[in-house]
Amino acid sequence: MNTIILDSNSNEWNNYLGNINKSFQDIYYTSGYYNLYEQNGDGKAKLFICKEGNNLAIYPFMLNEIIDYKLGGKYFDIESAYGYGGPLVNTDDKIFLNNFENEFLTYCNEENIIAEFIRFHPLIKNERIFNKNIEVLHNRFTVYLDLAKGLDRIWKEDIKSKNRNMIRKAEKSSLNVEINSEYNIFKDIYSKTMDKVKASEYYYFSEKYYREINRTKNYILLNIKKEDITISSAIFIKYGDYFHYHLAGSLQEYLKFAPNNLLIWEAVKLACESGAKYFHLGGGVNNSLDDKLFKFKNSFSNNIADFYIGKRIHNKEIYAYLISEWEKKNNMKSKILLQYRY
Repeated sequence: MNTIILDSNSNEWNNYLGNINKSFQDIYYTSGYYNLYEQNGDGKAKLFICKEGNNLAIYPFMLNEIIDYKLGGKYFDIESAYGYGGPLVNTDDKIFLNNFENEFLTYCNEENIIAEFIRFHPLIKNERIFNKNIEVLHNRFTVYLDLAKGLDRIWKEDIKSKNRNMIRKAEKSSLNVEINSEYNIFKDIYSKTMDKVKASEYYYFSEKYYREINRTKNYILLNIKKEDITISSAIFIKYGDYFHYHLAGSLQEYLKFAPNNLLIWEAVKLACESGAKYFHLGGGVNNSLDDKLFKFKNSFSNNIADFYIGKRIHNKEIYAYLISEWEKKNNMKSKILLQYRY
């Protein structure tokens, strides 16, 4: 078995992705996407590759060195970039898949990687490729649209009647829709929304982040305006068979005009025109079907997917030490796998 590890600036990264089944290829696996989050400070982007004959497996992740714990050597952890990820394979050959996982576990041991966190892809359903010493947990539900149905059927069959009424209300409120590239306006609205929901500092992306996504055709910025004021704005991503609802924000004082309902409906139109097969709206802020954000997205489609996460500890002794030190320092119990980072 041939094993290769690439950095995000490698010209070969996307060539390997291109040899995976087209229905599995998504933005979250590209070198450009991982490079974006490397520049955002999320770690060093890596692609782990295994080849054997015609069989191929790839696995992108962010590699981070663990600092400030006096470990007496270099230790690391890994996780999927923001969004979705996990391994992709072009075969169901059980022997190859077993060898691929063994090669990866050996790599983690040799490189002093102590823990691994994976956000699996809800539509690709890749949460069962890894099965050794890994805890796979259902995190929440996500919503998606089957765009093959076409716009008319989506309007009649998927979008709930109350939502259709809200969209009509928005249209009657003289709201205007525009595709734009003014990310400063989006950033302002998005930041206010993050303030409102008391989001962590991570979700306040930098100017550089917005400049980088503005350079690629995969990102679409859609605005809803009331007269000359942008009152709702969202970034969508189109890649291959997938159209994603990425980031969004709206002004609280204008929500009575239902701008977000109109915004998503206009995005549905764009998604249908784009040639994508699926529009993935994502999930809510937790795993409850009564979550407000989930219910809003669910009003556009009854198609629900399962989002899984994976947790794997490669060095239990060092991991236990890190968690113990964090808990002593913060006088509280840890709640997440990579808690010692925060």
